[in-house]
Amino acid sequence: MPSSKSARLFIALIVISGLAVLVNALRHPVSDNAVRFLSFLVVTCIAARLRVKLPGVTGTMSVNLPFILVAVAEMNTAEALVVGCLSTVVQCLPRAQQKFNWTKGIFNFANIALAISATRLLYSSAALQSVIKSHPVLLAVAAAGYFAVNSMPVAIVIALTENKNPLRAWASMFQLSYPYFLLSAAIAGIVLTVSTQVGWQVPVILLPLMFGVFYSYRRCFATALAQTELKRAPQAATVAHAAS
Repeated sequence: MPSSKSARLFIALIVISGLAVLVNALRHPVSDNAVRFLSFLVVTCIAARLRVKLPGVTGTMSVNLPFILVAVAEMNTAEALVVGCLSTVVQCLPRAQQKFNWTKGIFNFANIALAISATRLLYSSAALQSVIKSHPVLLAVAAAGYFAVNSMPVAIVIALTENKNPLRAWASMFQLSYPYFLLSAAIAGIVLTVSTQVGWQVPVILLPLMFGVFYSYRRCFATALAQTELKRAPQAATVAHAAS
């Protein structure tokens, strides 16, 4: 639990808001295609475990976003929320011999619920649909909303807990992760363009592609992480020498 009172209050606000959105959506759960829903849920959870550590930022990035965006476009709100929220829980699960961070897990769960709800709201907006006739373009606009609603609360929490400027924290996240959001929106848009009806086969076909994206990002960020550690090593040695 963050020691900052303002951070705790902000996390509580996000958790309450996210849970309220989820509970409201689950009041009338209706699944048009249970097989498709289960396929998306399983594959999205698998993709959520493909996590990449972001250099200079507290947190990881997984490659489950294209599946979430397609779910937002093709499923109802309750189904999309379940796919996104449960995959986020899976993403937050620790590796062996590590403890689960309940505060981080619940916050991310609620934050994703808010982001998916905002994305669904934008994608189904009659005002936007009257201006944007292309569903892939409309989904790209909605994906931008997802990025904003998802990243800004995270940046604020980082700023409050690590005593950083929230705009700088958000800018760091933007620089590192926004290209991936664009790629995810493009992949989801292509799926909507080439497939007249998204079935259970779509997430299974997409998963190998996202494996490739994951390994590319991991290799790229591994170099950046190594450089960051090299920069920190002299600073740590200087601090240790001063303390002695």
